[in-house]
Amino acid sequence: MAETSQASQASSQATSGPSVAAVKNTTPVYEIGFHIVPTVGDEGVSAVVESIRKALGDPDGKTSSSNGAGAEIISEGFPKKITLAYQVERATQGKREKYTESYFGHIKFAMERDGVTAFTEIMRALQPILRFLIIETVREDIAQAPRRAVFSSDRLEGKTLEKPVAAPEKTAEVSDAELDKSIEALTG
Repeated sequence: MAETSQASQASSQATSGPSVAAVKNTTPVYEIGFHIVPTVGDEGVSAVVESIRKALGDPDGKTSSSNGAGAEIISEGFPKKITLAYQVERATQGKREKYTESYFGHIKFAMERDGVTAFTEIMRALQPILRFLIIETVREDIAQAPRRAVFSSDRLEGKTLEKPVAAPEKTAEVSDAELDKSIEALTG
């Protein structure tokens, strides 16, 4: 009898489950940084970004699970053309392509761990992607938060540090004869 009440209690807890907000906070957050080949041009970059968003399962900024990934996009940086630190080579269709520039962009997204491997395979298959890197990160945007230096000292506690003011220089009167004498000594 006690076993059946425990079982019914466990099943009622399982059906109620955690709230939607709790699920969003426990979903791992990732960020992908990617380089797009410069040959796509300025007009082709947006098409490549849309294909990445579709691979995430989030084509218009709202969560959808059309391909099972169902990522929530948190933030993104549209790709900008940059000069690479070194020349990157890639073998495509039997010839080597060399790049010194690329379009670099990034997208921060929340996704279940099992969807990341499928997303990685889709990214590897996209031809316009030169390189990419996926890292696990935090939901907050730490780049935007201003940082404040905090110093700790017993002798300065409660005091405001001020920039020291330099003492003004004293000017002295110099006669023309002394000035001529010192110029002749330097040149002569």
